[in-house]
Amino acid sequence: MEEVLVVKTEKLQKYIRGRVGLITSSPDELLRLIVDEHEFLPRPMAEEDPGYRQIIPYVLLCRGEEIFATRRLNKGGEARLHGKLSVGIGGHINPVDEKDREKVLLRGLERELTEEVYLEKAGKLIPRGVINDDSNEVGSVHLGLCFTMAVEGEVSVRETEKLSGAFYTLPELQTQWDNMETWTQIALKGIFG
Repeated sequence: MEEVLVVKTEKLQKYIRGRVGLITSSPDELLRLIVDEHEFLPRPMAEEDPGYRQIIPYVLLCRGEEIFATRRLNKGGEARLHGKLSVGIGGHINPVDEKDREKVLLRGLERELTEEVYLEKAGKLIPRGVINDDSNEVGSVHLGLCFTMAVEGEVSVRETEKLSGAFYTLPELQTQWDNMETWTQIALKGIFG
């Protein structure tokens, strides 16, 4: 059974209580808390227990004026998000990522990027904030670590049975607003206005 990295919600309250959206204050403190206080739980338990937040790296791949977006197909793991458009590449952090506790978040992020997409040329990760959304049952058990990464050349989906993907301009994405995951809406508003 898959185990995923979580932090008790009560330990995060100082940073997230009453705040929905892209939180950009105290990022270093929050990351330190996650590194120090995380544990691993079976995913089915974590998906149903708002007493824990699953920590999810969420990377927006930007190529010039375009942003890479994926659509979750029916074979994807999170049924509550099937058919939704997402600009974030990432996923759950697992015990395999914790060879070094200090680098568990980065290792999980790198593994998820490698599993989900092929990048011809990846640039530097830029931290943008933490995505918190208590407005729905998916958001109430997850917390997103949001980054952007400039890329060049080809980008393609590796998990073609779970995802489709393409580059979009911001105006093109805005026409898809009602068909987006809430995290995508939060990230686009928070980063691009």
